[in-house]
Amino acid sequence: MTERVTRVGLLVCGALPDDYLSIAGDFTEMFSKLLGDCGIDLVSYNAFLGELPDDPSECDGYVIGGSKSAVYDDEKWIRDLEAFVRSTADAAVPVFGVCFGLQVMATALGGTVVEYDGGWGAGVHTVAITESRSWMDGESDSVSLIMIHQDQIVALPDGALVLGSSEHCANFLVEFSPTHIGIQGHPEFNAAFAEYVYRKQRGEFGLLADEAIASLIVPVDDHVVASWMCRLIAGIA
Repeated sequence: MTERVTRVGLLVCGALPDDYLSIAGDFTEMFSKLLGDCGIDLVSYNAFLGELPDDPSECDGYVIGGSKSAVYDDEKWIRDLEAFVRSTADAAVPVFGVCFGLQVMATALGGTVVEYDGGWGAGVHTVAITESRSWMDGESDSVSLIMIHQDQIVALPDGALVLGSSEHCANFLVEFSPTHIGIQGHPEFNAAFAEYVYRKQRGEFGLLADEAIASLIVPVDDHVVASWMCRLIAGIA
């Protein structure tokens, strides 16, 4: 008997400028590489262009990626994405959100996201794991990931639980429900891509750009988070 392949929908929430593509590819390529050892079939939907599954059951689960947009922007595609998140929650179809993906899950389910008055999150940050779940490996008490974000969740939806926090971001790893998880860091980004972003956007990051670039020597735990994503979506306990 042929083993069934898990079908994962990647909800792409923005396009990269052409000069970024030579560093690590587009978002689909980044997530394909990140999840390449999971034995999944990754299908991309350009959510930022209004492309969404007709029904949550089209895939076994979904990953929502990052975006230059803010979840509070007055954009129809963001409201449509929030509605789709609610439909996956009603159907208990697993979703793992990354950065903007975490934030849009929060707003879709009743939380609040704002531009954080503590400034940008940039460079490699470490999150302390405070609660363990069956889709985790049971061994990691912290994970380090590359950060690029200015917005943060300041009010969680009813019933949401924080599974991990960092010094800069209290709501770093959030369980919205047993099937809906989000993380503020970027497991799909490599150091070369992050450095290019920090240098390219130095005007926005200011002096933090140099600190962020220097921090990229710290090993990251992208493989750990990739395992979490695959285990959650595949329903492996």
